[in-house]
Amino acid sequence: MVLGAPQVHGFCGGVVVRGAEGDWVGHPMTFAEWLYRHLVGEETAGWDSATFHPGPVRLEFPPAGPGRHTREAYGPERSQVPQPGGSWAP
Repeated sequence: MVLGAPQVHGFCGGVVVRGAEGDWVGHPMTFAEWLYRHLVGEETAGWDSATFHPGPVRLEFPPAGPGRHTREAYGPERSQVPQPGGSWAP
């Protein structure tokens, strides 16, 4: 569960995440930054939550009105490879 918070560790508009074990983690950053870090595999959802999500990321835009089609957009290819010890290499 990911929630916006009015303030996290002195940062206005931070993100609070409930981990798999029921613990709560506060991140002093915007949701966009948190989502980016989550998608590139950083620990953003509690202890030992780092997971690399292969890409590219697909965005789906629903139809904007009658007679319009669903639109898709793709992010860049992901060339990062997880390395032992939690670091990343291109």
